[in-house]
Amino acid sequence: MTTTKTTPVAVWLGLAALVMDNKWLVRDLLQDRTGGMPWNGYRVLRRVERGPMSQGELAERMDIDAPAASVLVSDLVERGYVERVADAQDGRRKLVHLTTDGQELLESLRSAADVIPSPVSTLTGSERRELTRLIDKMRAAAEK
Repeated sequence: MTTTKTTPVAVWLGLAALVMDNKWLVRDLLQDRTGGMPWNGYRVLRRVERGPMSQGELAERMDIDAPAASVLVSDLVERGYVERVADAQDGRRKLVHLTTDGQELLESLRSAADVIPSPVSTLTGSERRELTRLIDKMRAAAEK
């Protein structure tokens, strides 16, 4: 099915449908490369990659409740991808930091040359670069 409308909501719905119709690609990649880390685990890693933050901040930015954030962070700590470190300015507060293993995992997932999701396989290198630029632009707007 072709998207013919270019209104903002039509573009958003088309993008959401493409992602949701193919979400198993991400699930399989995470299952194969991480031993079953959930999608929300990747979301945590991506957020703390930009800088450490508290579990409360993570929960708020991910739109999940605090207990769910705690479970996710505990799982990632057990996997060695993040660590909880006391805040230098408030020792009572813990910040979630990305570990070297966590950074290496993100790089490994993003660089997996042997995995080419079918929706992306139809794009040229130039088109992938342009799509990446547009995704980064939309992500920056969503995080404001």
